Parts: sequence; structure tokens; C-alpha cells
Amino acid sequence: MLKDLKKDIDREIRSYLSDIRKNYRLHETSKLLFNGIKDFLERKGKRIRPILYLLSYQGYTKRKRFSHKRLIRSSLSLELLHDFLLVHDDVIDRSRLRRGKPTLHRSFNARLAVSPDSIMGSGLSIVAGDVIFALAVETLLDMDEERSRKEKALRKFIEAAVFTGGGEFIDIVNGAKGIDEIRKRDVFLNYTMKTAKYTFEAPMLMGAILAGAGKKELDKLSELGTVFGHAFQILDDLLDMFSTSREIGKPVLSDLAESKKTLLVWKAYGDLRRKDKVEFNRIFKKGNKTRADLSKLKKLVEGSGAPVYCLKQTRSLLAEAGHIIESLRMKKEFKKRLRRITDGFTPKIERLERTIKN
Repeated sequence: MLKDLKKDIDREIRSYLSDIRKNYRLHETSKLLFNGIKDFLERKGKRIRPILYLLSYQGYTKRKRFSHKRLIRSSLSLELLHDFLLVHDDVIDRSRLRRGKPTLHRSFNARLAVSPDSIMGSGLSIVAGDVIFALAVETLLDMDEERSRKEKALRKFIEAAVFTGGGEFIDIVNGAKGIDEIRKRDVFLNYTMKTAKYTFEAPMLMGAILAGAGKKELDKLSELGTVFGHAFQILDDLLDMFSTSREIGKPVLSDLAESKKTLLVWKAYGDLRRKDKVEFNRIFKKGNKTRADLSKLKKLVEGSGAPVYCLKQTRSLLAEAGHIIESLRMKKEFKKRLRRITDGFTPKIERLERTIKN
């Protein structure tokens, strides 16, 4: 069922791109702009956000008949919001790869035959990201539901975008701080605002709001979104360090290269011996780290025991998510599918456990 939903979403993305071409004629305004957006939107992704939205709506709606195509089209709002954020995030972080291909700003530079690091590509990507955000709002409005519910869902969508922007802002500010200035609560606040809000909480709440779910269910979904988001981000941090570029679609150790204050880094630094803390901090705050620098940081993190701590945190959060799911008054069929998403984390956790032990 989840694979079928993903196929429906991928198919609808292609259909929507055709509509954009017809309705906005962006290819006539600029082939570079249209082809850049088209290439980025068609890249393979997990589609977790629109899937959660679809499961939530269908799990709570009392309607026996509704337009499945319009529902799928409206779910694209969350995938497009994600793409918009990725495009801007890649510019901020000066990333080279996204979903296994060059980031949009580097792709623009390649098509314009200028330096890969030219600011021209960055500027064009910011504009393209803004266009993608506008399209995200449009797709949400395509949903066939009561006007009042659509307005509430739109407000939740905007709220998610605002919180995510705030999270990105905090992340950049924290980047200028020393690792010894960061607290655990700072890390989790960033996880909540930058990941949990728009990746898990907003999709489920928007679907449930459109379906007419009550306040108690919305409160539970909000809590579930936060727990899900924290588990997802901690796992993502671990994969960045103990996976391959092919598996995650971007360079490994990028968090260390960018001096990201993750839970993994916070825990490792706190548990290191004084001598190792000095060495870790010396390398961590460097602007341009060499491969040897990243290898040394990874070794210090491994030796601290932080990876095992983070894996335990992830398992604990997923167990909590499971309990919340069981308490939902969602239709059993869709609650079961929601649980499958939780279970989908397990193979990655087990693989990481084997990697870390070895």
C-alpha cells in the first residue's frame, strides 16, 4: 500500500509538471528555470510527507466518496515544501549533492558553463525555490474539502514553514557558537523546529484537519509528530557518519564538515576526556576540514560511546511513537500502515548497530 501511494505521488508530480508547463508557461519564460525545477522535483525521494498526509486524511475521513486524484494533488504541497527547503538549505550549506545528483545551484552553474561555486547558481536557486514554494500553496488549494477545513490546513502549512525557517535560522546562529555553549535542549529544539514540524507533525495534522478529526486526536498527532521527528533526525545524524554517499544521496560526514551541533556531537563532546575535548574542539571549529580532520573527528565520536547512546535514544522514541499510534482513533487499516512507517526504521537501526559494533 505504501509503495502504491509513492507511485501515485510520483505519477502526480509528473502530471503537475505538465500542468505547470501549460498554465504558467515557465519553459517560455526560461527553459533553464523550468528544466531546473522539473529535474529537481522528479528526483527520487521517500515521499514520507505526502504519504503521512494521505494516511491521516483517509484514516479519519467519514466520506465514502472523494476525488483520489485531487487528494493526491493536494499532498504534493508537502513534497514541494520539502523541495523548497532543500534548495535553500543546499545554498546555505554550499552542498554539492542532493538525492544522488548535483544540487540545484551547482546544476544551474553547470548548464551556464560557469564555475561550480559561482554565486550565480546560488541566486538562481533561491529564486527557483521561491517559485516551488508558491506552487506548494497552489497544490494544497486543489483539495476537494470544506472551505473552512482547507483554511485551517493552510494555516498549519504556513505554521510549519515558519517554524522550519526559524529552525534553520537557529541552526545558522548555533553554527557560530562553540560546541561547549550548546545544550541538549538546544539540539532538540532545533530538531523540533527544523525537522519534526514540517516532516511529521504538519502532514498528519493537515490530513486530519481536512478530514474533520477532533482536538484530542490532533493533540495526539502533534505529539506523535514530535517524537517521530526526533527519532528520524537522530537516525539521520547517525547515517551521515556511518553510511555511504550512495545510500544517503549526499556526501558522508557532511554534518562534521559543516560543524553541525547534533545530538551525536553534543553527547560525544560531553563524554570525551579533557585531552580529547581539546583536540575535538580544535578540529571541529575549523572552516575547511581535510579528510584526515573528518576521520579524526569520527574516530573520537566512535570512541566516546555517543553512537550507542543515540541508537538507544532512537529505539526509545520509536517505542513511544508506537504507543501513541495504538491510542489513535484512526481507522485500523490506516493505523496499521502508519505503524509500518515506524517499523521501517528498524532495518536501518539494526544495520547501524552492526556497523558500530564492528
